[in-house]
Amino acid sequence: MTEARGFRAFPVRSRRRHHTWWGTEWIQAMEDTAVDSGLTKRGRRIAADGRIGPITVSPGRVAAVLDGACQTAVTVEALSGNAWAALVAEASVQSGHLAALLDGYLPHALSGLVPGIGDLDAQCSCDDWGNPCQHAAALCYQTAWLLDGDPSLLLLLRGRSMEELTAAIAEHRANPPVCLTDPDDPTPTTLAAEAFARPVPPLPEPPPPATEELRLLSIEPPPGIDAGALYGAAATAVTRARLLLAAG
Repeated sequence: MTEARGFRAFPVRSRRRHHTWWGTEWIQAMEDTAVDSGLTKRGRRIAADGRIGPITVSPGRVAAVLDGACQTAVTVEALSGNAWAALVAEASVQSGHLAALLDGYLPHALSGLVPGIGDLDAQCSCDDWGNPCQHAAALCYQTAWLLDGDPSLLLLLRGRSMEELTAAIAEHRANPPVCLTDPDDPTPTTLAAEAFARPVPPLPEPPPPATEELRLLSIEPPPGIDAGALYGAAATAVTRARLLLAAG
């Protein structure tokens, strides 16, 4: 089971102005859904003022106590089975992806780890009506600082670990899937390489030219549209289509 990790409180004046792309995306996911931008601005100041206690990162949750009283948490859903399989497949394409993550960099190919708009849920014991409140916003900013230094924390937040990812990549490379199938659809799926290798079948014979008299369906025109003009435009379109078919 993936274990929680604890981090010391950031000291006063720990403001960070430059973020990694994944730290920036984390903050964007919070700010773009904020009800009150004033609360997020106050949260940014709180993050820099050293009012947040030690931070605990656990599967699906990052939590801290602010000002010694407000219990604040930000939650994010764990990766689904399909999302995890897609992440493992992407990470298996190049060995450099895993090496980069171990070295403290998150490749864009693994962007599925980063929460998007609407993926973060704030909880706090304060009386603020905003979502997130200033305390949860502050926690989000400091969490981004942690993610800047260690993007593997995104794996922990998503309910996984580096050990699981490493093992899954090794398994994927040792036993690559023959084809991808929908578990709800028993019909086998053809690999793309196999499909492209097949010869192109001949086109079917063109339909015989129309010889009967032109007849259009009677359709009630919308309000404000001249019925005669609509019929004439349809007749012109059908006639041109017939000429194009006849000409091959």
